[in-house]
Amino acid sequence: MAIFKRLDTALDSGISKAVFDHLRNFLICAFLLAIGTNEFREHTSIFFGFVQSKYSGLGVIGISCLLIALNLYDGIRKISKTKYHVILTIGLITLYLFLSIRVIEMAWNFRTPF
Repeated sequence: MAIFKRLDTALDSGISKAVFDHLRNFLICAFLLAIGTNEFREHTSIFFGFVQSKYSGLGVIGISCLLIALNLYDGIRKISKTKYHVILTIGLITLYLFLSIRVIEMAWNFRTPF
């Protein structure tokens, strides 16, 4: 019963909104990373043909990596206030790496012709 009381307290304090906002930000950054890696891999023109460079994907990759690092730092900063912060931080970083790679793979598979 104590677990449910702690869960109710956390939900009342807005933990659900914070988690979903964090996840939304991460997924947007991961899709930006997937777009950049796809551009870098296939050398197609992005930005409606305004940028014609084989390195144009590197800019998108760089921006998305900075945004992912900022979101990760924010998550770690919030987790560091909890009791089991080391385990949760390692779990969060592992989840970030796994999901980022998986989103990139999914985006590459959607882009390949059948």
